[in-house]
Amino acid sequence: MEKKTLIQIFIILFLIFVSIFIYKFYYNQDDQKSSEVDTEELLKNKTDNEGQNLIKDIKYISNNSKGDIYEIISDYGETSLENPNLMFLTNVTGNIFFEKKENIKLISDYANFNTTTFETTFLNNVKIFRGDETITSDQLYLILDQDEETLRKDPKIDQNLIRISHNVLFESPGYTLKADIIEIDLISKNMKIFMNNKTKKVTATGELK
Repeated sequence: MEKKTLIQIFIILFLIFVSIFIYKFYYNQDDQKSSEVDTEELLKNKTDNEGQNLIKDIKYISNNSKGDIYEIISDYGETSLENPNLMFLTNVTGNIFFEKKENIKLISDYANFNTTTFETTFLNNVKIFRGDETITSDQLYLILDQDEETLRKDPKIDQNLIRISHNVLFESPGYTLKADIIEIDLISKNMKIFMNNKTKKVTATGELK
């Protein structure tokens, strides 16, 4: 084979190799840029969608049949996508104002709140203040008046009740109590303290007055 022919073949192969290299290099670059743009767009859309249900500085007020006023305040709230009446609240404060009894203040990190019934479950670092009494726990359930249809279906259903549970510690000047559950009747304003297991007893330290 002549030397000239070999040089021509070499040049042709070299040009083919260069063409393939250039094609792959720029194709991958374009594909990577396209992928980066798509990812950024998805993240932006995700952030926008998450922010659509977020509400700041929330405040709701209601009352029961006895005229007791229930107020709930939150720094942030997010509406449930599955139940539009349900809100997930953050940094929560609740106040119950009575005419003739000590008012009650409730604080927690989070709460699940029904905007229609005002049924509320306070969660995490729950604190309850009533006069000189303080109660701490991990969970607190509050319900005001039930509607007539619900009462017809279940006359014994909870209403006008605060139920405090999970690591309950009750503190009053001179003594403390540890229990499983504390219930406060919002009509009578009476309080019950008990254990889930009837064979166990509420533990107390200090002197009960």
